[in-house]
Amino acid sequence: MKKFNQCILFCFIVLVSACATNKPNPLQRLSGTYIGQVNSVINIPIKTEFSISDKGVKSGQYVMTERDGSQVSGSLDEFNQEGPYTLLVSWHDKYGHGKLRMLFSQELRSFKGFWGHHADGALMRWDGVKE
Repeated sequence: MKKFNQCILFCFIVLVSACATNKPNPLQRLSGTYIGQVNSVINIPIKTEFSISDKGVKSGQYVMTERDGSQVSGSLDEFNQEGPYTLLVSWHDKYGHGKLRMLFSQELRSFKGFWGHHADGALMRWDGVKE
């Protein structure tokens, strides 16, 4: 009887673990355009777009509108999920490259981000609200 109880307990633990690991990842629905501000000496408007391929590969791009009205385009890649709603990505544009850490709302309607040239130096704001 003891072995039977141990077997039932083992099956229960495996089942619970399987359910926990098969929980849907909310960031798999990350797609769309976010309008916001990025801080680079001053706050400037930025449009950040995310897309997901059929195979689940995330990519992104952004366009900043500088004070003189000119636009700077950039790309986002190397998406690393740090938590259920937190991403660390790499950004690239004519000014260089670095890291952007974003915390999304549970509904994926907005994000609060911090960017810099290194992950541990990501201190400048980069925010967005879904269009």
